[in-house]
Amino acid sequence: MEFGLFKQVNQGRNFMNQVMPKQNPRQRVWLAIRKFKDDFTLVQVAEEGSMKEGSVRTYLQGLKKAGFIEVAFEEKVDGKGVKRIHYKLVRDVGYNAPTVDRDGGETKPAQVNKAMWNTLRITKKAVNAEELAALSSNDEVLISVLTANVYLQLLNAAGYLSVVEKSQNIAGKKAKYRLMEHMNTGPIPTQIKRAKQVFDPNTNQVMFSERPELEEEL
Repeated sequence: MEFGLFKQVNQGRNFMNQVMPKQNPRQRVWLAIRKFKDDFTLVQVAEEGSMKEGSVRTYLQGLKKAGFIEVAFEEKVDGKGVKRIHYKLVRDVGYNAPTVDRDGGETKPAQVNKAMWNTLRITKKAVNAEELAALSSNDEVLISVLTANVYLQLLNAAGYLSVVEKSQNIAGKKAKYRLMEHMNTGPIPTQIKRAKQVFDPNTNQVMFSERPELEEEL
């Protein structure tokens, strides 16, 4: 009886491990910030999020400049001649970690993904890589055909798109894809990881992964 119960518990744990997405370091740190929202330090969230302190320092700098966090107070560290900075969360945007650079600006990959995701959601028409790149580019974001082609292929592999027209190598025509209505999961763009992984923040699920391991530090 005990063996059977132990087996069921292990099966449940294995199932949860398969369902829950792997979190990247910034996501873990952001969750730590939300956990200690009224008073936290760099070291505290670095340990909680299992991220290098140098990387956390850069992320906190960007979050501060973007207005997500601010300095609550500073305290002197005895015998070290330095001050420990305590922060507080002032702009909580929910579960998903803000994608900012050290200057507080939205990172370029996030802007590119957002532009292409919005195009697919708004146009509701079949597009190839050239069309998606042209429709999604603007004064601030210039998207290459190669980037658009990789994006379409990964979303298709993740089950978001339907192939309306297959590619024709002889004629040089690229495949045309359309976002399937039931896969229009929400306004937050899907995240394409460097490990060729598609993560949907709207559903909090890894939808496709070319290889199982997730590249931890960028």
